[in-house]
Amino acid sequence: MNHYRRRAGFCAPLFLALAPRVMMGVVMLHFALPANAQAPAPLPPTAQSLANAGNTILIPDRGEVTVLKLDDQLRLGKPIEDGKALTFTSSDSIDGVVDREMVLRGRAQIRRNGAVLKADEVHYDPDTDIADLVGNAEMSKGNVTFKGPTAQFKVDAREGEMKTPSYELRDNRATGTADKLTIQSSDIFVFDNATYSTCTPQNLDWYFSVDRMEIDNEQKEMVGTGGVLHVFDVPVAYVPYITAPTANQRRSGILSPVAGYNSNNGFDITQPYYVDIAPNRDLLVLPRYMSDRGLQLGGQYRFLDPSYVGTLAGDYMHDIKTGTDRWRYDWQQRQLFSGAMGPGGVPMPGSWTGYANIARVSDSAYPTDFSQSIAGVVTSQFRQELGTSKGLTGDLSNWIVSAKATTFQTLQPDPINIVQAPYNLLPNITASYNNRLTPTVADPTSKYVALPSGPTNTFSVDFSRFQYNIQGNLAATAPGAYSQADRTILRGAMAYPEITPGYYITPKISFQANNYNATALNPGTAPAQGFVLPTFSVDSGLAFERDAAELHSFFGRDMVLTMEPRAFYVYTPYQNQSNTPLFDTADGGYSLSQIFAENNFIGGDRVADNNKLTMGLTSRMLEASSGAERAVFTLAQRQEFTGQKVGLYGTVVDPSTYSDTLGAASVRLLGNFSADVFADYNAQLNQFAQTTYGASWRPTPGRSLNIGYQTLWTPPTVASPQNNVLAAPAATTVNQYNISGQWPITREISVVGRWGYDALTSKTLNTLAAMEWTRDCWTFRAAYSQITNPTLVTPLTTQILFQVEFRGFGSVGSNPVDIMKLNVPGYLPTSKPIPPSTYENYQ
Repeated sequence: MNHYRRRAGFCAPLFLALAPRVMMGVVMLHFALPANAQAPAPLPPTAQSLANAGNTILIPDRGEVTVLKLDDQLRLGKPIEDGKALTFTSSDSIDGVVDREMVLRGRAQIRRNGAVLKADEVHYDPDTDIADLVGNAEMSKGNVTFKGPTAQFKVDAREGEMKTPSYELRDNRATGTADKLTIQSSDIFVFDNATYSTCTPQNLDWYFSVDRMEIDNEQKEMVGTGGVLHVFDVPVAYVPYITAPTANQRRSGILSPVAGYNSNNGFDITQPYYVDIAPNRDLLVLPRYMSDRGLQLGGQYRFLDPSYVGTLAGDYMHDIKTGTDRWRYDWQQRQLFSGAMGPGGVPMPGSWTGYANIARVSDSAYPTDFSQSIAGVVTSQFRQELGTSKGLTGDLSNWIVSAKATTFQTLQPDPINIVQAPYNLLPNITASYNNRLTPTVADPTSKYVALPSGPTNTFSVDFSRFQYNIQGNLAATAPGAYSQADRTILRGAMAYPEITPGYYITPKISFQANNYNATALNPGTAPAQGFVLPTFSVDSGLAFERDAAELHSFFGRDMVLTMEPRAFYVYTPYQNQSNTPLFDTADGGYSLSQIFAENNFIGGDRVADNNKLTMGLTSRMLEASSGAERAVFTLAQRQEFTGQKVGLYGTVVDPSTYSDTLGAASVRLLGNFSADVFADYNAQLNQFAQTTYGASWRPTPGRSLNIGYQTLWTPPTVASPQNNVLAAPAATTVNQYNISGQWPITREISVVGRWGYDALTSKTLNTLAAMEWTRDCWTFRAAYSQITNPTLVTPLTTQILFQVEFRGFGSVGSNPVDIMKLNVPGYLPTSKPIPPSTYENYQ
């Protein structure tokens, strides 16, 4: 059928979950009642009951003797002390005298408390507790296995030795050989003239040869002396002392060095040192040497506690290139003073929390010179903020009170292109009320939840003191005409939502009142103007759906097609706000989310006059069986009955009642092909104000191709001396292309790349060429990156990154994975091996 039907269903969500269970219970009750009428099953027979029965075989009472039994599952038992553990033997034949020397021949085994000894022949003398293993000797305990021609082992003492052994540590897939193995205890093994590698013996691409090596299986640590690193049997490095974990556990020690080349710093080498202070604290020491700048000392301290979590990091150096001291510090912390945290770190009602977010650098060029990522290069603001929030309890449980203080460090890397600095907040205090904050409660039977109904009421008070210290700063960076201002905002709203599966309608009445007490930078500035404005809005929508049989052949499965019209009306009367200052407000832009908003501005200093109706239509293609969304199409336009006069920088002289048409589409086809389109079309100018196209194909993990295009037309900017804004004509400000992808060219080698092009300047914005070469036990990564930023003194930054990662051991070089993730959507680094299971080599 091709007609649409309105979505219908029960409005109580718990009914949908309980109804199938109730019906299943009624069905099972039919079978359960007869079963309950049957006689109970007889108890299992015991030795006494069998003795009293006729024609039975008497089973002797075993007392406290442990008896082996078969088990249909692999399971870990409780650990047993060695002194209390029993010893078991098995073989094809056995000779000797009980409690004297015994000889086990043919598939001989001795087992004791998780340890297994195997050989063709085992000679065991209980008096000396020595077991001699002859022929194909093998010792196993946990995930450690040793093999050799012969071995000798003290069973109770857990001591022994083996000649010319080969070994395997399955925790990190390490293998090797040695001239001699000495077992000092159940968990400490010492090797003479040994090799160590995480490669398989068939592909021994790299290995260490050491004079002496000790493996502590309890601490999961390997220590070697007199080591030589061999790559393809060629000695490449002498390492007098080696230490490495044999499992994925933290421990103190030297980490692999990070090396690379940067056009600003020359050769760049960092040698990290990790300090495992406690299970919930650690320290990373980061000495870094740059050939063009000198030595930099840095570190990062991390801490974790049930009531707080955070990091403290910093760097310092005397830059020989600039002749100045340069530094950075960064403190991030989240604190729970009282109450509890819910899932995802969300504070529970009534909790009192706080946070610190403080970062600062010595100079404007610091991120550009020392950052090792693209995000750091374009950073222009560093924030210093302290804040706290408290949910009230009792009769005030619907209130939340918060406070914060914020200052900004605005960097000016280019003296020609001045970056405008924001106002500091010293302080900002808010109190907000929401009648839906109270947690939902269950009914007396605990079967249903009382969902919130009726009107939704909100109210908030926001006080902010904005300060700007112009001393020592460029006048052009001043964000406005005021050096200090106190702003108080009152907001209130009442909505009455009616929501069903087939339709929804939400009428809402709200208001906003602003009051200012401002101090001007220059005399003669008009006083800051406040306002009080009400707003009325109605948001409504319908949902229709039908079975789309015509889409089955295209998607290969049953599909459902929806039609979802939406209408949104908002009315706010006009009030002149040309003398209202701007402290933290910006234009919200024109997008599918903003077109259905009550206010065109983001922040507290502007409220747009509205008399507008927005109509939209969304259609979705859903899989009938799973509900997965395969495609969605949206078209929306806003009709203004009266033109908007309130502008960001003043009153609009000749407002237009026409608005652009917005369209968006997103398609997810089988075979992991996806495409996204967004367009903002202005019919009066007969041009697109904004367009974004993107498509990607990811047939399998590690294979991806992406292409994108973006253009943006910016309308003219009105001059605003009060806000230190110059007039600017309309122009196309963005016209960019980018292509990126990851693709294997052989079974071992894959390439990664990105190219970004700016059509306005006819220049390449960024280039990335990288490759990954993965073998059995190592991965080599290399990346070449160029970034163009014309606003910087040095517009072109070149990076060369390379890394060799030895599986299960460490890596050498500068890791290019982060830069590849940032540049190539869908990039997946080489998959790491799955950790071994406890039962992988079950004995």
